[in-house]
Amino acid sequence: MSQSNLLHFLAPNSRLPTDVTFQVIPSSSTNPVSVPAHKCFLATASSVFDKMFFESDKSRGQGMVIEVKNMEEDVFRMFLNHIYGKDLVMEELQDVPSTFGMFQLTEKYDIVELKEKILARMKSLTVDKGNFVTIVNLVGLCDEHSEVKDVLQSMVSSYLQENLGMSVSKLIMFMTEHGGMDGQAMASVLDMVGMVGGEEEDSKEVVQESPAVSPQSRRGIVMEFLEYCDFPGDKLEEMVNMFIDD
Repeated sequence: MSQSNLLHFLAPNSRLPTDVTFQVIPSSSTNPVSVPAHKCFLATASSVFDKMFFESDKSRGQGMVIEVKNMEEDVFRMFLNHIYGKDLVMEELQDVPSTFGMFQLTEKYDIVELKEKILARMKSLTVDKGNFVTIVNLVGLCDEHSEVKDVLQSMVSSYLQENLGMSVSKLIMFMTEHGGMDGQAMASVLDMVGMVGGEEEDSKEVVQESPAVSPQSRRGIVMEFLEYCDFPGDKLEEMVNMFIDD
């Protein structure tokens, strides 16, 4: 039986009973959506699933339940359909969060070929005022050594370089225009301010226009920005030290 013929087993009237259920919980809800599947097909596509289902006595029984947090149902179903033989149309991943979610699934379950395609698509996406805060927050959701974390940080750093430079007034204006950031998101931006001007650029013109800024200068910029935001004075040094290495 070819892989392309497996999709019909996911139909409600399929004669092949499912033996594993994914409880998919979107980030905006606490109510899980049940998505049934078959261990044998999943294990064939992924060594991670194979170990999960067939190398542990606890997982050999029927009716296994796997919780998938912070994942949109449509993204998870696209991932599952791909395993069952349906080609993934990249354009169906309409924004950065859905692309990021798909990458998380392919990375976690080691679907190598699809992971590389999703990573390439992620690199082709652009940062703008509308999705900046979302992307910053996604950086905070990445595992420390995830490939996509480096990609997202590079995207944000380039955007900061293009729109901010290292001017205090521009930093203040930038933060004002990109509203909706919580404390963690703002901390991430301040963290990445330290990257601006410090990365190698292919174009010499870019380097000349945006010379590397010393840690002391970055410290002054962040300090002035925090003072402008009425950050508690007794906590200023502690906050700055978290993000700026002298």
